[in-house]
Amino acid sequence: MEKLFTLITGGSMGIGKALATECAKRGMNIAIAALPGPELEATAAGIAEEYGVDVKHYAVDLTLPDGPEKVLDWCREQNIGVDFLINNAGIAGAKAFEDSSPAYLDTRIMLNIRALVMLTRLFIPELRKHKGSKILNLGSISAYYALPYKSIYAASKAFVVSFSKSLAFELENSGIQVSVVCPNGVKSNSTSSARINTHSFMGELVSTETDELARYTLDRVEKGKRVIIPLLANRILLFITRLIPEGLLIRMSAKEFSKELKYQEL
Repeated sequence: MEKLFTLITGGSMGIGKALATECAKRGMNIAIAALPGPELEATAAGIAEEYGVDVKHYAVDLTLPDGPEKVLDWCREQNIGVDFLINNAGIAGAKAFEDSSPAYLDTRIMLNIRALVMLTRLFIPELRKHKGSKILNLGSISAYYALPYKSIYAASKAFVVSFSKSLAFELENSGIQVSVVCPNGVKSNSTSSARINTHSFMGELVSTETDELARYTLDRVEKGKRVIIPLLANRILLFITRLIPEGLLIRMSAKEFSKELKYQEL
């Protein structure tokens, strides 16, 4: 009999690792697809040992065009039935657009948008086989703003939110639930923590730890929520900023996010 798994992309570190751990706590078997490296094997082994669930892992670069297809082929070869797809893999960064290399831009488009879309499309037939299947996409509060110096990241997350809402409607009678979570700052690694710290008190107010985010998100997914915005402070921020004229808001954002320019990801 086919064993069912939660498939998590980018699940070896940060938010993905926290989501994998929280899913395992809830008794789910875990399949992690992430970049090759010691973190992948260590995370898989650690979760399996601590929570006694079946954990499988696959090293793959999802920025490559054939990355999503390789994940599907691996699941088939390993007889992994997927009833929960978590599209977590993504990459942030702060950089002036004109200073961004084509490779820098392409990495974000391929991972934040293309890989998510292709994995979703490839796994929908599998998800349809299992009652109560779910898709969770990782968006961001950035999706709701035009952010100078984070233009590609914010735009990619706006795509994720719009795509998720549209897909949720299309699939509402299919038995597949679609949710998207939109956190603000998440202390997922030293670089993200450094970025949050540049925003002083406000950065601390709207940010969260990875384990808290994972727990809150999965609780809301289980309740059938389509759009999840963690922390009351972020929901209030979103409401208040909608009252500010767009031109003024963009200037305010540019001043704030220019602080992050020294903390860049490749």
